[in-house]
Amino acid sequence: MGLLWPWIIALFALTPLVLWLYRRALTPPSKSNLYFGDLALVERAGAEGGALRRHLPALSYLGACALALLALARPTWPIPEVHPQAGIVLALDVSRSMLARDITPNRFEAAREALKALIEDLPAGTRVGLVTFAGYATLVSPLTDDHQRLLRSVDLLRTDFGTVIGDALLTSTSAFANVEVRQALGDPQDFATIILLSDGRNFGGVHPLTALAEVKRQRVTVHTIGVGSTGNGPIPGIPPQYQFAARFDEKTLRTVAEETGGSFVFVDSARELQNIYRDLGRALAWRTRQVEISALGALTAAIILLFSLGLAEARRQVI
Repeated sequence: MGLLWPWIIALFALTPLVLWLYRRALTPPSKSNLYFGDLALVERAGAEGGALRRHLPALSYLGACALALLALARPTWPIPEVHPQAGIVLALDVSRSMLARDITPNRFEAAREALKALIEDLPAGTRVGLVTFAGYATLVSPLTDDHQRLLRSVDLLRTDFGTVIGDALLTSTSAFANVEVRQALGDPQDFATIILLSDGRNFGGVHPLTALAEVKRQRVTVHTIGVGSTGNGPIPGIPPQYQFAARFDEKTLRTVAEETGGSFVFVDSARELQNIYRDLGRALAWRTRQVEISALGALTAAIILLFSLGLAEARRQVI
């Protein structure tokens, strides 16, 4: 916690003076004689009770004054937030093999719902882009903080033929500012993250390992997700002649992730896919912003002050 006006704290030096004035103001016991009166009432009025209980109203009042003084010093509290220059591109394989039903209801629908869950969970202001790839790669949405618009784009996605992982890497990388621009902000990789999901092998376009060289030059972190079946059995919903194309290339995806400082994961269920996307969505550059909390301090001081006054009124005894 910090203070915008720390010099106000110097007024706490008056605390001993306030305590001395309070002690002096305490009324000593009366030495006059009592000739008439209700002796039971006098006995209750003269009972001192515990020291803390007796001085609780005054201590509460002093605490309220201390909190009010602290509020005047304009305290601040650190709040983490996504850096406004950080961005994340979601690269999604939309090849026809994504219609395979080894994941319920199918790979494509599971991935689309996971993408939507990720976007909805991201903090406001997070810049997100969307790239789809099948026979060619398309920048569906550049980096934007308009998450509702991005969700509508995800709803409109359709499948197509082919899988060009290398083109997807290059298109996703082009969505970020150049490495020189990001270098001025800090570590360039903290401000550029790609999450690429694929369920098949690369067919055509730029070879993924060729594209990897440019991704590494631009200092972009790539997390890769392989989705679907890993066994050799038939894949539901895929014609026999396309079974091979419907199995992801773990070696390539793992290499791309490891050489860019990212991670590779394999998922075979819709729930696991959503969890993975949520975890990877936290791979963003965060910063700390100081937020002033004077109002909270003043409100707390007012509540304690009301408590002090109420307690003092309840303890007042009139003979």
